[in-house]
Amino acid sequence: MGEGDSREFDIVPARDARLVFQLRVRNSASKNSPHRLSRTGTAVGVAGYTCDAYRWPMGADQISLSLMVRHKLPASHPALAGVSVAAHMVLLDRAGSPAPSVGKASAMDASDSISGGCSLRATRDDVEKFCVVDDYFVLLCSVDIVTTMGGNKPSSAPAPLNEEELTDLGHGLATMLDNLDLTDVRFDVDGESFSAHRLVLAARSPVFRAELYGPMAESKMTSITIHDVKASTFRYMLHYMYHGSLPNSDEKGKDPLSAVDHQHLLVAADRYGVERLKGLCERKLCDDFTTVDTVVSMLALAEERACSKLKARCFDFLAKGENFKMVGTTPEYLHLMQSIPSLMLQVRNRFNFNIAHPDVIMNPPS
Repeated sequence: MGEGDSREFDIVPARDARLVFQLRVRNSASKNSPHRLSRTGTAVGVAGYTCDAYRWPMGADQISLSLMVRHKLPASHPALAGVSVAAHMVLLDRAGSPAPSVGKASAMDASDSISGGCSLRATRDDVEKFCVVDDYFVLLCSVDIVTTMGGNKPSSAPAPLNEEELTDLGHGLATMLDNLDLTDVRFDVDGESFSAHRLVLAARSPVFRAELYGPMAESKMTSITIHDVKASTFRYMLHYMYHGSLPNSDEKGKDPLSAVDHQHLLVAADRYGVERLKGLCERKLCDDFTTVDTVVSMLALAEERACSKLKARCFDFLAKGENFKMVGTTPEYLHLMQSIPSLMLQVRNRFNFNIAHPDVIMNPPS
């Protein structure tokens, strides 16, 4: 397994977006050499960081791509303390619009060798059906470098607003949204219409930034249809983008968002690169919604969306008391284990099951 022909990839900088670019991949080249690793040269470079794209061996019917961000300094260098890197990838359809429902993207954790990154997997059939034009499919890629502390850093950030200032800012933005003041784009989602401000959405989401200000068709449109997202989920995501928080508890102190609402919102935040909202939903699911009835769906979500904290919380819950015996024989749990063999192996290793007997997942030792 060696590096492939770099002509398989083509880097296309997006207009007026220093950390947003398009990655063009030649479909036939990746299809004719499905078992060979291929990579680009440096895609973008900023603040001492470089970004490379890889195609991993997956077979002719699957596509696996990764974006890896590195710094010229080692990860442990003091100059990188307080600096985080978030990357995002989304396939574009034949019209040049984001198609987050094609393929599954997940964040890559930082390590000694990389500062961060993103991976995307998709079936070849879906990519060819919705995305391939003239033997190429295109991914919209973005890299955000966030500094949370002052000092000698590759990039700097202004001092954070205090809680009162954030509340005032969120209230002012929300008032503009509620009154439709200066809104300049409308979204049609699941039969409902939402008006918003391009600048606010672009500041919150790299996908919206590229969609609303990049070279796509949507940048010239005032009405955009979004598929595969519930209207309530989009409403909650808009609320977060304007307030910096989710809706407060109701008059009885009950959280207005259910476990299912948080799961749907986590998926939407992941698709649109709203990383802090994704983290907020993950923490909420960990703290308030891990039950016998929800743990299977949350474990599936954690595996699909690379939520390591949520996965660890699900494992901890299953290891407590009689929880595993109550969950481990349900049809939902058995289907999940059969669908994701790698997850089954993790469960066996966690609970010290005997791998020689597959049915031990169904009948854990007492």
